[in-house]
Amino acid sequence: MGNTTSNECPSCATMGAQAEEVRAPLSHWPIQIKLMGTVIPFLNDADLLVAADCTAFATKEFHDRYLQDKKVLIGCPKLDDAMFYVEKFTEIFSNSSIKSITCLRMQVPCCGGMTAILKEALKRSGKDIPFKEIILGVKGECLSEQS
Repeated sequence: MGNTTSNECPSCATMGAQAEEVRAPLSHWPIQIKLMGTVIPFLNDADLLVAADCTAFATKEFHDRYLQDKKVLIGCPKLDDAMFYVEKFTEIFSNSSIKSITCLRMQVPCCGGMTAILKEALKRSGKDIPFKEIILGVKGECLSEQS
């Protein structure tokens, strides 16, 4: 995978036909932001979903409504290093031709950090990628969608 970091998972790969055979909702592995390199070929011409860790567990609509036809990266803006994320996403956005970014996060204040991280990385990358933020309530309901 081109540029790699010491944290990059050696098993980074697209799942292709194998995923289709078992109808897996993921088209690639891993999905943790910290495990990805900064050159990610499967993000070229892709719609990217950056989801806060808790979102997949908060709503039963995660796969059908939010993940459908998107590549996903997950992380926690409270527990992980925000500056590391800003730097990593800046490089990812600079190195990829991503079609759109959706930030899926929880309503809790600390989760707002994911939106701030992504907006700062977009600014630093100099790219003009369409951005949408979706906020889920703690019971899994969609509270807002903003582009």
